[in-house]
Amino acid sequence: MVTMVISVNSLWQKIPFSPRRESCQRSRHFAEEMLFCKRLESTTTSKDTYNKLKTYLDVNNIPMKNITSCAADGALNMMGKKNGCLKLMKDENPEIVLVHCVIHRENLVAKNISPVLNEVLHSVIKCINTIEANAKCEDRFKLFCEEQNADHVRLLLHTEVRWLFKGNCLKRFMELFDTLSDFLSDKPEMK
Repeated sequence: MVTMVISVNSLWQKIPFSPRRESCQRSRHFAEEMLFCKRLESTTTSKDTYNKLKTYLDVNNIPMKNITSCAADGALNMMGKKNGCLKLMKDENPEIVLVHCVIHRENLVAKNISPVLNEVLHSVIKCINTIEANAKCEDRFKLFCEEQNADHVRLLLHTEVRWLFKGNCLKRFMELFDTLSDFLSDKPEMK
């Protein structure tokens, strides 16, 4: 099962499964489908996340012992050793295997692979965040994009916490590259 908090107050659970155990053993094929997506009403603590998962499993008559493994990102509410969601799951099902998500591991490794690419990425993110973090600058950029008839009128703000959005940030940056270059050429203080 892969668990990710995809916004401040929503929880996404995805579970790989095979409809019939015997068909899985013959074909060695697993289907991956969404388990559920539910809002976390107010906070995203480990207990909130665990309770949302547990409620879903109980309502759908899925025993916790049927969950054999869980992969999660490094969010504290998921990975906390004393009371993280995975720890609460492990308390109820000691047989469950807990791992750090492979995608997140790749990201952690990628930070150290190419200093040149990492420098470019940080420059792009700095440029995006400089524009998007300042309301006046963001409004001026939006108007400039509209005047230029650009496909998009805003960049996507990137934060280190939500690293999965880096690809989307870079894609939007490249789609607006010419417009962005023109916009920044008029703003020497932002270079």
